Amino acid sequence: MGEVLVLEKRVIYSPGTDYDALWKKIISELFEEFILFFAPDLYEAIDFGKGIVFLEQELHKVIIEHNKGKKIADKIVKVSLKNGEEKYVFIHIEIQGKKDPDFSRRMFTYFYRLFDRFQENIYSIAILTDLSKSNNPQPFQYSFYGTELTYRFNTYKFNEEDIPSLKKSTNPFAIAVLAGIYLHQTEKNYHKRYEVKKKLLKDFILTNPNLKSIYAEALFYFIDFLLYLPHELTKQLTKDLSINIEKEAKHMLYSEKIKEAPTLAEYFKTVREEGFEKGIEKGKMEEKRNLAAELLREGFSVEKVAKMVKLSLDEVKEIGKNL
Repeated sequence: MGEVLVLEKRVIYSPGTDYDALWKKIISELFEEFILFFAPDLYEAIDFGKGIVFLEQELHKVIIEHNKGKKIADKIVKVSLKNGEEKYVFIHIEIQGKKDPDFSRRMFTYFYRLFDRFQENIYSIAILTDLSKSNNPQPFQYSFYGTELTYRFNTYKFNEEDIPSLKKSTNPFAIAVLAGIYLHQTEKNYHKRYEVKKKLLKDFILTNPNLKSIYAEALFYFIDFLLYLPHELTKQLTKDLSINIEKEAKHMLYSEKIKEAPTLAEYFKTVREEGFEKGIEKGKMEEKRNLAAELLREGFSVEKVAKMVKLSLDEVKEIGKNL
């Protein structure tokens, strides 16, 4: 079983931001939640308990070599179905700056190349992230003297989404979609983007008690880079969120993978400038133990917690016994 995911983008983005890589990263980290949100029918058929396998090299041979010069992020994911069969889930992500009149033909081209290569069922879905009402791709149709073909695929359109419903959803990709919508709505207004970004990071991530740590970290990184702000506004955002980071999301301070996110990078810079770097890095023992307990309750392994909070395995094991 395969899935084709295409993201169409029309706004002018900030220089240097790799948007396709951002989507690729969060999809990799939260693949099960991604399928649940965008393809719930497919989700019901997959047995995630048997694991998933990403096969990048195979896809390179099928798609990337055929599209030299195009900027694409892509994946093939091998999954097991609940009926015992093994199928391929193919995900293709394409970032575009404008509508493409050849879009449906390209979707079909990806389909038949994958089908020819893998001889597997393919679930196709195009995710259109722009807000243009005119971006409404039609099925690909071919007709030549009695030889006819119609290729239809599923679509998910950001411009048809209801923002209040997204805010109520418990799936992390609802927040990712919300951030994508705000990206377009604030294209030429950084001060407006500042307000929506602060609200997303604070209300939906930092102070959300129902959000798992793995979701919080993935979303924080995604939104922090996606909703680009000039340096001065980033500094102000860091100042406004620093209390929430320290009180509600201290585990992020120990996460190496998101320290480079603009807001957190500015946070650590500020800490160093104020002379508190040593205290943040080492932390107070009681704070470390409390954080370790929180992470263990979230389901992190003893080894992972020990590495994150810089405690010994024995200390973390002892904390776990006392939970």
